[in-house]
Amino acid sequence: MGYSGRRLGEVLAAVLFAQAAAGCSGAPAGNDGLRMAGSAPTHQDPPGEQARDDAPPLPGTPPEESEPSPPGRVLACADILPGEPGPGRSIILRANAREADCGPGTGDGAGSLALTNSGPLGATGWNIVSREGLDTGNRFFGGDLAIAILSQPRGFHVVSIPPGGATLTAYSSVGEFLRTVTLTERGNVPFTMALDPLGGTLVAQWDPRENGTQVLTFQFLDATGLPRTASLDVVSAPQGESRGVIAGVDTQGRALLLWREPGSSVWVGQWRNRDGTAVAQPFTFPAPASTFGGLLSPLAGGGLALRSGDQWVASFPSGRALKQSAPEWLASHPGSTLVLIRGQQANALVPPPTLVEGSGCQESLLFFATDGTACGELLLPFGGGSCFQRGLGVAPDGTVIQQVDLNIPSNNQCAWRWWPRLLR
Repeated sequence: MGYSGRRLGEVLAAVLFAQAAAGCSGAPAGNDGLRMAGSAPTHQDPPGEQARDDAPPLPGTPPEESEPSPPGRVLACADILPGEPGPGRSIILRANAREADCGPGTGDGAGSLALTNSGPLGATGWNIVSREGLDTGNRFFGGDLAIAILSQPRGFHVVSIPPGGATLTAYSSVGEFLRTVTLTERGNVPFTMALDPLGGTLVAQWDPRENGTQVLTFQFLDATGLPRTASLDVVSAPQGESRGVIAGVDTQGRALLLWREPGSSVWVGQWRNRDGTAVAQPFTFPAPASTFGGLLSPLAGGGLALRSGDQWVASFPSGRALKQSAPEWLASHPGSTLVLIRGQQANALVPPPTLVEGSGCQESLLFFATDGTACGELLLPFGGGSCFQRGLGVAPDGTVIQQVDLNIPSNNQCAWRWWPRLLR
């Protein structure tokens, strides 16, 4: 997510805290039923040949500019656990470099896929496949310093940290460039960003000021990269103090900012509304045992869960000046990635894949109701002979994407299969 899922959180946390310290049509079938993409339609092709930005939203997809709504009814396990996924859909794409550097896939809320297919010299890149399953011919490259791809209701945000400051580039649902936004004006500025479940991205940073201070600020960007709010100040500190920040947005549209007091074992947290107003007073809590970065993930029904390293260590009820232990259903699954499913009314965990002797890499999903009730597991077909750098992608519309190894000698092809809206 090329980083995706669990690896995005790990790599992003490492980078940010290091800074603080310093198509298919007409093509023959291949093996395993995978199909080689034929002539790729582009955004100039007829509307019926591509995923369109003006297409109606899919059921269960949050509108791009939606407002928070009260949590819905608690879904029963029968409403959460999917049936057998079936064969799904599949595609084979030519590699973007001489030696294929294939990786995981993700998707947006309109049914488009962004499939990791990196380019020359390690430039992380993604090919865009339309919701009809066709190669659009569009691709974007985040360079060798791309650290994240964030799925939007329509389109994608790619965050990079080139020399001179971090940037966010917004792309449409069919992979067309929209704009690049500067996140930090210079390098080595502690910053982080978080996906907004209602659409858009939250950016927080310790902004250096001319008067010898640094100010913790945050700002919401919409799905096209335009500001929803001005940059809002939270707290200031002397520039000489090394600080980091962790941020998250829950399903109620509230932002939680966490920062560590320098020279102490205490963290500070505060919930803020989108307009910058405080939801509650700042609160403090002891730093987790592992303090190498952190990742906040939204929970179905509201609130956020904190993962530090591979361990789920805490949870934060929405809008309350309170830190709690991570729920047992999370804490008992270290290394997993938390995703929202069923219209953000249920939780799913993507555990690390398991290598099964004689069969290959086994990937699965675990399902939980908002009250923590375990609803079961879905085992997906084996995707390859190795689990190295693998991770399932779950798009906002519930599409599940799996990278697949080809059972033929190939250094210039990449393959994926996916199950459209399986968890919508």
